[in-house]
Amino acid sequence: MRTEHLSDLEKLLKLQEGMHGPNSTQVAKVLVRIANVHLEQNELDKAEPLYRRALLIEGYADQPAADQIRIHLQKVAAKRSPDFTDDPVNLKVSSDRIPTFTTPLEPIPPEKNAVSDEAITAAKIQVEQLRQQPSNQTGALADALTKLADVYCRHKMLDEMEPLLLEALRVRETVYGTSHLSITTDLKNIARLYYVMGQYEIAEPLLQRAISIREAALGRFHPNVGDVAEWYARVLRKINRLEEAQVMEALVLEIGTKHGSDWDKYKTAGLAAVAEGNLFSAQALWLAALDETKAFRFDDPRLSATLENLAEVYWKRGKFEKAEPLCKQILQISESVLGPEHADIALAANNLALVCERQGKYVEAALLYQQALSINEKLFGHTHPDTLAVRDSHGKARQMAQRQVELKVGKAEGRWNRSGWWRAMHGEEVSD
Repeated sequence: MRTEHLSDLEKLLKLQEGMHGPNSTQVAKVLVRIANVHLEQNELDKAEPLYRRALLIEGYADQPAADQIRIHLQKVAAKRSPDFTDDPVNLKVSSDRIPTFTTPLEPIPPEKNAVSDEAITAAKIQVEQLRQQPSNQTGALADALTKLADVYCRHKMLDEMEPLLLEALRVRETVYGTSHLSITTDLKNIARLYYVMGQYEIAEPLLQRAISIREAALGRFHPNVGDVAEWYARVLRKINRLEEAQVMEALVLEIGTKHGSDWDKYKTAGLAAVAEGNLFSAQALWLAALDETKAFRFDDPRLSATLENLAEVYWKRGKFEKAEPLCKQILQISESVLGPEHADIALAANNLALVCERQGKYVEAALLYQQALSINEKLFGHTHPDTLAVRDSHGKARQMAQRQVELKVGKAEGRWNRSGWWRAMHGEEVSD
């Protein structure tokens, strides 16, 4: 039966090549169908070149189709991995509060990407310091718990993640209430963990609750509803509630059609361009995405994501003067939404300080570092690594700012001589 199916598809491929040409989208679609058959049979060496040929065609004609092919290639890569299971899902811990401000502008060297024991220790210390504070039920503690869970996630220490994510949910419910939008990310994180652990029955009510909260706050067809609905559909299929899964899948499709489809395309292409090192294209794509955000609310997470990514591209291209207004807007939005003493405010202030510092605006940088330092000291204590790093940056910026002031004062104390030359006066007689 499989041979007949492949034979039919191969005949169709030849027909489409003859009718439309070897580089037509019709050919690409048949290539994907043939590759899917090979993938199902675990014939990876046959599937991969077909997917790659299709990607070369669709990459220029149909971005969503190209994105789908990349997903297939990720499945091929996952099956080649010794850690592959029959349902590969890249588990990651999300901090996508609404809005979220977590993208650092300082690029991280490749050698620092690996999670070390020191990273676990630092994250544990941060959690314990926040737990010991008198008013320890805060959003900062929930964020720190999620951060530690993310570190464990990258170590594939799933059992250690579960109690941390559950505690983060409980803390945020205490702080914000059981129906607040911010807890939906915690619900999604826990559900995704249970999904990977194969505990689908436990994941189902968590995702259902997250969808209900997001629908009530954002409306049924908001992209953030679709994000959870996609996971909910997966879980429903795992527990054989197929009709409900189809309803969720239809909702995801409708959301993608109605809202942000152009923005999503620019986002996907922009991220891919950055990953490939094509910063010029990435800049154009994120500028196009920014144009799409004109109709968004100021607290829409898509606007924040656009500002952050465009600022990062400008940072990498050395266009600090263009990154500065974007970073200012991020700081203003985060202060308006999150209040003056949130960890994300410190991060946004630190990012803006970096941009100002690179332009020689040391006075502005010092003031921003001071803002970040005050928040970090209050949330994490005076000896936390993040606090120490900001304090060091603050001290250096203050020194440079002081030199700038002294230089300006020195210039102000000079005078012009009769020959038209300016000379600084430092207690010495200036002769003409």
